[in-house]
Amino acid sequence: MMEKNSVTGRLESLDVLRGFDMFFIFLADPVPCIVWTFCAMFGWQDSWFGLQFEHISGNGLRFYDCIFPLFLFISGVSFPFSYAKQRERGMTAWQSSKKAIVRAVTLFFLGAMLWTVIDGTLEKNILSMEWETFRVWSVIGRIGIAWGVGALVYIWFGMKTRVGIAAAILLAMWAVSRFAVAPGAPDGINPLIDRQWSIAHWLDVNFLTTAHRPEGGLGTVTMVGNAMLGMFAGDILRGAASGVSKTLRLLAYAAILAVCGLMIAFAFGEYSLPVNKSMWSSSFALVTAAISSTLLAVFYWIVDVKGWRRWGFFFKVIGMNAITVYLLLRTVFNTPFALDYFFSGLYKVMPPLVADFFAQAGLIAIVWTLLLFLYRRKIFLRV
Repeated sequence: MMEKNSVTGRLESLDVLRGFDMFFIFLADPVPCIVWTFCAMFGWQDSWFGLQFEHISGNGLRFYDCIFPLFLFISGVSFPFSYAKQRERGMTAWQSSKKAIVRAVTLFFLGAMLWTVIDGTLEKNILSMEWETFRVWSVIGRIGIAWGVGALVYIWFGMKTRVGIAAAILLAMWAVSRFAVAPGAPDGINPLIDRQWSIAHWLDVNFLTTAHRPEGGLGTVTMVGNAMLGMFAGDILRGAASGVSKTLRLLAYAAILAVCGLMIAFAFGEYSLPVNKSMWSSSFALVTAAISSTLLAVFYWIVDVKGWRRWGFFFKVIGMNAITVYLLLRTVFNTPFALDYFFSGLYKVMPPLVADFFAQAGLIAIVWTLLLFLYRRKIFLRV
């Protein structure tokens, strides 16, 4: 059985899966995923497959909706390994807590330094001091907060208590999402139907965002559950069982999460809580964690158990510098500028969709080559 990379001691499947995940957010908004662009070249963008690479606007789930929670889940999987190494080096719980808090704060402020486009509106970073367009809840900022809280729970509590806390978070957020309404809401209002009266919407508009619009700030609490669910998967991988046994346990774990998530989504009639990314519902957290655990099991079995690694090198190069990819594509390689600078000529000789595809592929090639350069020299950005 082959499990850990003989040189680095890392589970290589985690790096490959992380790179696979990052590939689908390789390009910043508003450029569509390259797979969607490929489908559009042949008129398949509205097919079932093509739609998987666009976010769904309401209740439900598509492949592209799983990308963000998968990255959060993977960050959780990694923590039991890094914490075990910290303990081996003699770090106390207080020292590990300080390290986790510093990382969480760093990620939050890295997110605050980025520009992005949301619903067609350019939201600038904290340096611009344009608070009406400053995005508080960036992707990596929310990952930092959710992972940081999950890490602190992992450090200070035992397994049974951690399970209880994760369950309490998901159940509490189900109750808040289903029953809590904004001050002044009409009697008998259902916040799942009339979202403007939900407590999450009210908090976002009045307190949690500078743009005064719903961005899912309260959903960050549910994200803590995603991170903790990833940490439970990490504990499975750290166990003493065989590689095949760990794979089966991850799949069984995924099945349990899926059943719990689907029950919350469908089994309680009017009290059910649909799978919804924008509100990051408890059912969404559980179902996406189930999908993440299934992907982890598959990648772990292929890469670390069977030792079939060559195919994953492309993704591994991305996964080993995931934060670098994210920052580069939102700063130095800001997508609209980079596409215009390197590939504007393609639009003069090709149909627009074909030019889009080759321009995106070319930009991926440029950034991946830079990542390969860093990989060969063992330069990795760690936060």
